[in-house]
Amino acid sequence: MPKFGVSIYSISRKIISGELSATEAIKWLADNGAECIELVPFGIDTLDSGQLDAIAQAAQQAGVPIVNYSLNANFLQITPDEYQAEMARVILHIDAAAKLGLATIRVDCAGYRRPIETNTIENFQLELPQILDTYRQLCEYAAGHNMSVLLENHGFHINGGERVRQIMAAMADVKNFGHQLDVGNFECVDDRAEIATAKLLPFATTIHMKDFYIRDRDPGDATQFDCSGAWFRSVSGKYLRGSILGQGDLDMYSIMGDIKKSGYDGYIILEFEGLEDCLYGTKVSLDNMKRIFAQV
Repeated sequence: MPKFGVSIYSISRKIISGELSATEAIKWLADNGAECIELVPFGIDTLDSGQLDAIAQAAQQAGVPIVNYSLNANFLQITPDEYQAEMARVILHIDAAAKLGLATIRVDCAGYRRPIETNTIENFQLELPQILDTYRQLCEYAAGHNMSVLLENHGFHINGGERVRQIMAAMADVKNFGHQLDVGNFECVDDRAEIATAKLLPFATTIHMKDFYIRDRDPGDATQFDCSGAWFRSVSGKYLRGSILGQGDLDMYSIMGDIKKSGYDGYIILEFEGLEDCLYGTKVSLDNMKRIFAQV
């Protein structure tokens, strides 16, 4: 049976604003039904040893384990010196995850805001050797901590069912490499979430659940890629906005049904990105996630 958790990112607005400390956020998540937590360094200095100790203690006291660490990173379209600096930064975060005793860390490889015109299949094929070499280096280091490195279909470049499958196939010989399958992110590159999820489930180590509103016409307050407006746009120009899970346009019953039928029994982690108050949106989304999974 999967464990249903929440990424602390879902309520990071409260942490960044100072309304909740990291330890208070962990307690709130535990009190509101999270069976596990994903740690994300948004508003939290996870490289501060005192902060990290406090987070570990708060999770233990709340009775809810931290099970994954999720990190934004970029190793492409940068200079060799910048590459080495980014590798050194990511290694510090792997060490932090290891201090918490975690078995997995998600690490990106491409910048989330790289220009739209660079996110082509041609550039992906040109950059694939560097992508694979980067993940092999990260996995080699993480293996010293008995930790796996996860690739998430995230952003607008290293995303989409076929690109992720190609990377997973090329990394099949690396035992501590896995996939964090984000069911909603496929829509950012115009892959239907319901179809892509089914295709990638065999590779999933962990799963992110999120929901989107999807529109073909401009709903207003929309930006292209940077998510600074209420709505942002997919690679082909669809309009997307985060929603409470189960209230958006993704077929959550189909997606959850496929996950359940697959026999997946790992962590299913909510990422709430809607405009509603994040405590309210996270609570309703988590309740819906559990309810829908029970019904399918």
